Amino acid sequence: MQKRPRGALIASVHPGSIAEEVGLAPGDRIVKANGQLLRDLIDLHRLSAGSRLTLEVKKANGEQWEVEIEKEEEEGLGLTVASAVFDGVRRCANRCLFCFIDQLPPGLRPSLYLKDDDYRLSFCCGNFITLTNLTEEDFRRIQALRLSPLYISVHAVQPELRAALLKNPRAGEILPQLRRLAEAGIQMHLQLVLCPGWNDGPALEETLFALGALAPAVLSIGAVPVGLTRFRQGAAPLRPFTPAEAKAVLETIRSWQSRFLAELGTRLVFAADEFYFLAEEEIPPAIEYEDFPQVENGIGLTRLLWEELEEAVFPAVLPSPRTLLLVTGLLGAQALKPAISRLQQVERLKVMLCPVRNRFFGPEITVTGLLTGEDICTQVPDALAKLEAASATPAEVVVPSIIFKEGEGETLDGFSPAALEQRLARPLRVVPATAAGLAQLLREEKGHG
Repeated sequence: MQKRPRGALIASVHPGSIAEEVGLAPGDRIVKANGQLLRDLIDLHRLSAGSRLTLEVKKANGEQWEVEIEKEEEEGLGLTVASAVFDGVRRCANRCLFCFIDQLPPGLRPSLYLKDDDYRLSFCCGNFITLTNLTEEDFRRIQALRLSPLYISVHAVQPELRAALLKNPRAGEILPQLRRLAEAGIQMHLQLVLCPGWNDGPALEETLFALGALAPAVLSIGAVPVGLTRFRQGAAPLRPFTPAEAKAVLETIRSWQSRFLAELGTRLVFAADEFYFLAEEEIPPAIEYEDFPQVENGIGLTRLLWEELEEAVFPAVLPSPRTLLLVTGLLGAQALKPAISRLQQVERLKVMLCPVRNRFFGPEITVTGLLTGEDICTQVPDALAKLEAASATPAEVVVPSIIFKEGEGETLDGFSPAALEQRLARPLRVVPATAAGLAQLLREEKGHG
């Protein structure tokens, strides 16, 4: 049974905003707007869009307030909420053969084990959903409010195959569901998690043919390889792609890109960077990613970084000598090679890349965002010793911010930046893995960040 709406918990209030003027503060909860219970951020935005607004608020101290507001049409309240949904996140009803959460060991951050499949988080946050738990009421609300675009995990369109991949008989209904959304004017970004021997080859061809027919409602299709950890004991028999299979996937995608470009004016389907590295092929030029519609899915991220590097301005010489050890995952190490070349041209800077193998999850997991603190702590010291033996100054350890969960400030296995710094016994710098982040690091004083 769905939980009763609890209202919008205020996380922050912007200075000088309407929310501040009427006395709202972090920790308060907006329960109703214009007499209606709030289920999610969509309700809050919709009901507060007018020029007159009445809010029922439960203050952090337990007081009940009724707040009347007059404002300009569409003027925002000037606050952020703790979650996009207020009545509980819709949980995933599937048991996907490749589900990464099912491949996690116990003892990691609790938030990692939440399997959400909520259309509201898809619309508000870009989370991918499967549509298997949508009710008729949900479809009607999506259509009535034109909640677009949505981000949808398709994987395959052949009904029996998708049902088998998701281990859910409802999963086979995907094409009628996508057609219904398209006919209602809902735009979609789609994802295919490809598993060798399952939904690649002819199945991939069938999927791309069917999804291309839904354009222009389909804005993009992203193809990413399955991620397999060493904790898959007892799970369905899946394996990683071989280089030859990765090449075959890229050949299929390039063929369909040419067809879609001729027929639709867009390449429509894009492959994850990991496929190119695995196949030992060149990353495509920026123009072939169009507007980078799925960069958050690891598609075009490398090219985007390289484009930023060309525009980045690094100092020619540093005011004082510095030694930097850049920590990254194996996939990130390939992407950062041009950055190392640029940094090595900076005078009075000694820099070295430290690719960290993911011993925690296993060798098939190569993305930087899934590095653990323990793997960093056990592998970085050898690289530090090598770097400092060739340098006259102690090293600073530079780690990408992506390894720390936003809002929680810890690695997957619970290391804070302070804990990492203590274990490594070196100054720790946490920076975005971007050209701008590296340039800012060089502009800052040594040891401060």
